[in-house]
Amino acid sequence: MNFKKVMIVYRKELMEVLRDKRTLFMILLLPVILYPVLIIGFNAVMSRQTGVLEEQGATIAIQDSVNTIVSARMLAELSKIEHFTLIPAAGNAQSLYNNKDIQSIITLRDSISTDGLITYQIYVQYDGTNDRSEMTFAKIRDALMATEKALVEEELQLSGINPEIMNLIDVRKLNTADSQKTMGKVLGMILPYIMIIMLLSGASVVAADLVAGEKERKTLETLLVAGVDRRDIVIGKYLTIITLGMINLIVNLFSISFSMQYMLSQAGVDLAGAGMPIKAIFILLAAMLPLATLFSAILLSISTFSRNMKEARTYEQPLLMVSMILAMISFLPAIEMNNLMALIPIVNIALLFKAVMMNDYQLSHLFLTIFSTVVLDVIAIWGTIKLFSTEGILFRSEDDGSSLKGLKRGDKKRAQVFFSPYNGMIYFVLALLMLYYLGTYMQGRDLGSGLLMTQLIVILLPVLLVLRVFKLPSKETLRLKAPKLKEVLLVPFIAISAAILVALASQLINAIYPFPEEYLKNLGKLFELDMPMWRSFLVIAIAPGICEELLFRGLMPRFFEKYGMKVNIVLTALLFAAFHLDPFRFLPVFLLGMLLGYLTLRSGSIVNSMISHAINNSLALIMIVFASSSWLKLFISGEDNLRYWLAMPAILILALALYMFHRITGGKECVE
Repeated sequence: MNFKKVMIVYRKELMEVLRDKRTLFMILLLPVILYPVLIIGFNAVMSRQTGVLEEQGATIAIQDSVNTIVSARMLAELSKIEHFTLIPAAGNAQSLYNNKDIQSIITLRDSISTDGLITYQIYVQYDGTNDRSEMTFAKIRDALMATEKALVEEELQLSGINPEIMNLIDVRKLNTADSQKTMGKVLGMILPYIMIIMLLSGASVVAADLVAGEKERKTLETLLVAGVDRRDIVIGKYLTIITLGMINLIVNLFSISFSMQYMLSQAGVDLAGAGMPIKAIFILLAAMLPLATLFSAILLSISTFSRNMKEARTYEQPLLMVSMILAMISFLPAIEMNNLMALIPIVNIALLFKAVMMNDYQLSHLFLTIFSTVVLDVIAIWGTIKLFSTEGILFRSEDDGSSLKGLKRGDKKRAQVFFSPYNGMIYFVLALLMLYYLGTYMQGRDLGSGLLMTQLIVILLPVLLVLRVFKLPSKETLRLKAPKLKEVLLVPFIAISAAILVALASQLINAIYPFPEEYLKNLGKLFELDMPMWRSFLVIAIAPGICEELLFRGLMPRFFEKYGMKVNIVLTALLFAAFHLDPFRFLPVFLLGMLLGYLTLRSGSIVNSMISHAINNSLALIMIVFASSSWLKLFISGEDNLRYWLAMPAILILALALYMFHRITGGKECVE
């Protein structure tokens, strides 16, 4: 990489972007103008609306079935409420209420307790979804509580008891949070969401134009023949997106922070002594920089892959939606920053933002957030450089298999047209939706039969339909060939040792970041099905071993063959882990998926991964069912946890078995 050429590209791209007045307005001027106008206007409207509700008052129908001095006092207290009108409840009171001619119906009743004490029940009918009705109920409640207090005090005095006995225990709040922390709490809930979305939005405007826009303007070719290495071009454009994204973020951050401070002060929040947490903001900018670089790399990859800006905008939408959902974690109560959260992109920034604004953060979380995001940055920018260096992607003129136009009967290149990464992702999303909706429905009715039907209908049937509809050769497509005897003999050693290591990895994750009790309870139900043992093996081990393998080691790898064996294994393993819809077991399932993918693609036979998958699930079932058996006590500690000393022999056996498997496989069957 030539740093001088990188800076030349960087300055060139920066100047071109800054020449666009619309971009300058969107990045610099709009945030400065928008937030004060919105927040001041919103505050004025809210204040005015509250006054309007107060002035509207309410009409209340009274049904007094008591008619005593006490009920008269309660009604007298209600009549003192400003803008309230009390009317007797006639026979059409309910009809008036339904038509919103009256806002509430109050019914007064009394009863006598076992010791002769007369008590009163007041039923207040109101609409909890209507603001005016909510305000009416609040005023009625306050007035009646004041009446109750006065009546109790009078009764106590008549009995010769000091009314102060009602205040025997006086709980008073001593809030140790200063005004700075109070403001930080409010800002910490709202700002992370807005800042993350603004960062992504600002960077996307620039990224879409830098490559996809140049493709439309036919100016990218000029840059490519200028004698600059493509890596230098990518890094220069990358730095441009980061720079403008961070400028947009800084402007948005300061504008909305000052505007929010104004809104809080107008709302009556005590902000005496509170100022802008400048130190916190600088810490957050340092933490947001890695996220800016991650977004920039992903957006640059999208722009590079896209043929035009319209296509780039389309691909950016899923990224924006996912980011919005993850950023909303700052609104959720009782979710705090920890080591696990610090590893999840976007979530870590949102929670760190919240903690820093309240001055309640740990440096370890800050460093872990930055480190984990930087690792993803490196991977993302490496992928961008690879895309930018691939002519077939950089100068795409057709969908490259993203449509099904070539899938005509008799087309000899049917498989080549169908098996593209785009179609693979579409198929996976559809399968995931079927699993979520249809699979969940079937398992909810009956877990045992539902699991089996999910394997057959949701997972296996679509694979068979694809082969049938597109007339693809099943044996070749799914790698349905008999493995060598040597391979089959090695698979149990690989499967058992790998299953032990995967189980230990799950235990280790659970020890560091304990799984929720409800999750463990639901997971245990899978192994406690009310059915014979042979049927449990069929549902838990055999069916997944066949059906899931036909999908993830048979059909799915065909969509990603253009990337080579190693990338194919990683991609299908990621999809395999995501398909289980279980974030707590994502890493162990991903590792298992990589092993199963290797067994199939290395040997050319899906039978090897089927056997390994079935053995893995069978071992899990055996551990649960026979956990209390004496012959398993040597290997199990507690209820169903494996002993950690098993890791060493498992590693040795797995390494040796994989070495031997690698030696006897390869050749024509191997994807490589």
